[in-house]
Parts: sequence; structure tokens; C-alpha cells
Amino acid sequence: MKRPLLVLISLAFALPALAQEPLVVTRLNGMNIEVEELGVPEASSDDVDLRGVPAIKVTNHSQEIASCQFHALPEETVMTASPAMSISPNEQAVAKVPGKYSSGGPIALLVCKPEGV
Repeated sequence: MKRPLLVLISLAFALPALAQEPLVVTRLNGMNIEVEELGVPEASSDDVDLRGVPAIKVTNHSQEIASCQFHALPEETVMTASPAMSISPNEQAVAKVPGKYSSGGPIALLVCKPEGV
């Protein structure tokens, strides 16, 4: 009787972690860009401890300079667009996600496009 109860308790804790919504919705416009979430519970980088701070690492694998900018999601009207960041080919950048964090889903939209477009 104890074993089935233990399995059910384990599943109760594991399922919310598996179903976690992404922090940022992306629109990459066909560019080869990798977006890694940092600053979520239990996450940090080699240089900076970002636990609890919503942040992302953007890696540009394309051959063009990428211009990436955060925008508010349609349901989040109080956030203004952030300044664009330029990321050279085969380079990466770490950025704090603007807006207020809520565990109910994504909090921002990251739009990346070739610079000058």
C-alpha cells in the first residue's frame, strides 16, 4: 500500500515541472538562433548566479548579425519594448527578461531578425 502512495506523491511533484511554461515566446524570423532560459529556479550561469531572476541566453548560429528585442505579449500592455541588442554571428548575449514574472506562462516576446531589416 505504501509503494503506490509514494508513486502518486512523486508524480504530483514531477508533473508541474514537466509542464512548466516557457518564460519567453520567440519569433526568430527564420534565423538560426538558440534561446536558453536562465534565472529560473535552480538555474545559473558560470559567471553569474541568476536564480530567481528571469533571464535568457541568446546564441546566434546564423551568418548574419541578429537584432533581438523584447516586446510585450498582447495580454501584457504595461511593458514597453526594450532596446534592441545586436548579436554577431557565433556570439551570444545574456539579457534580463523585462516585465513581471508569473508562474502562469510566458512573460515576454523575443523578436529576432537580421540587423537592418
